[in-house]
Amino acid sequence: MLIVGDAVTVVLSVLAAYWLRFHAQPLSAPTSEPPDLSAYLLVTPAIVAIYAFALALNRQYTSWRGRSLVDQLFSMYSGIALAGMLILAAISLSHIGFQYSRLFFVDFLLFSAALMTMERYALRQYETHLRRRGIGTERVILIGTGMASQLLIRRMTMFPQYGFHVEGVIDADLKPGTRFAGVPVLGDVARLSEMIRKLDVHQVFVAIPNAPSDELLRLIKMFENEKVEFKLVPDLLGLMSSPVADVSIDGLPLIGIRRNQVRGGSAVLKRGIDIAISGIGLVLALPVMAIIAVSIRLTSHGPVLFRQERVGLHGKTIMVFKFRSMIDQAEAKTGPVVAQPGDDRCTPVGRVLRRLSLDELPQLFNVICGDMSLVGPRPMRPFLVDRYSEQLPRYVERHQVRPGLTGWAEVNDLRGAANIAERALYDLYYVENWSVTLDLKIIVLTALRMLFQRHAY
Repeated sequence: MLIVGDAVTVVLSVLAAYWLRFHAQPLSAPTSEPPDLSAYLLVTPAIVAIYAFALALNRQYTSWRGRSLVDQLFSMYSGIALAGMLILAAISLSHIGFQYSRLFFVDFLLFSAALMTMERYALRQYETHLRRRGIGTERVILIGTGMASQLLIRRMTMFPQYGFHVEGVIDADLKPGTRFAGVPVLGDVARLSEMIRKLDVHQVFVAIPNAPSDELLRLIKMFENEKVEFKLVPDLLGLMSSPVADVSIDGLPLIGIRRNQVRGGSAVLKRGIDIAISGIGLVLALPVMAIIAVSIRLTSHGPVLFRQERVGLHGKTIMVFKFRSMIDQAEAKTGPVVAQPGDDRCTPVGRVLRRLSLDELPQLFNVICGDMSLVGPRPMRPFLVDRYSEQLPRYVERHQVRPGLTGWAEVNDLRGAANIAERALYDLYYVENWSVTLDLKIIVLTALRMLFQRHAY
């Protein structure tokens, strides 16, 4: 459906760009005639082929199981950009460029990008609808009941559009019939082959921390005999505690040290983007912020803005601003605690602000002042940093970059009272894998989460 849909989209984009360029707008010369449509239709099959080639190179026609829509769209836009360059190169090499309008191709690329975005969104929505009904899902079993297994089950359950249905877990320490992370315990490894055949399992995920090599080899042999796919899930706490990374020279595997990617020129670039976008965002958000301030003032007692100490870059204490979403002096009786779902300290206006993350808007001032960034690990309170720095290895490394308005953990639905170890794992991934593209992806996902998130309270 996607291949056929893309071909139809290319044809429609050619027609739409032709109409916009030569009929919807006045021609440069009043007496000139628009070019013949047949000349553009003649090259359309070649354009379809170029698009198919470029999009295939960008993994558009492979399974998107386990990939988010934003990942797919970023890959698609790269494919369209490649297709555009190949089309212009083909026109130049064939010496037929004088027959075609360059502006036409600009309009064509924009139309194709917009239509293919809508096409993919519609197909994913339809596929998600089918997978929620169990159609097209892969039945999986997890071996192990550690943190990695729990996180994986939670993600598969939270996002049915990825197409995985967890039939249960295999573990010798839990009694069969009980539940772990919301799924049934099927028994120990001795029953694995039986369960694979009985439940018609497609994949098995092995999440056994520090599993002996002979045990893994025995499991792999079993998977081969049962003709079932398998994947090894890394020990998340082990990854978090290890500062090493896999590198290679000409295919030779080596061990290197993981490094913060926001350094030198990258840090200057990131800071420049922060200033530009937050400045524009602040100007656009001022009317909304004024309405919020009046609403808080009219509906509850206390200040409009809430100030709180957080830990910023290199462990320095910063003052973070938010719109007050709770009753005044909310921690007078409870002391410093993390907000929970249904927290009765929230005001009616505050619940709406927290649901849409609008209470964070004043932090644009923190970004402009240099205390925060648009994207980065969320700033934590000093007492929490002290607590988790002792409990979690490498936790303090999240302070190698400025804290952010939003972050990689937040767009993956790890916020509020979510497991800190899981959040720290995502934060460390961000620090070690930063790029402008990753920041842009997080910003896009944040905009979507503001409308559709389920874990804001």
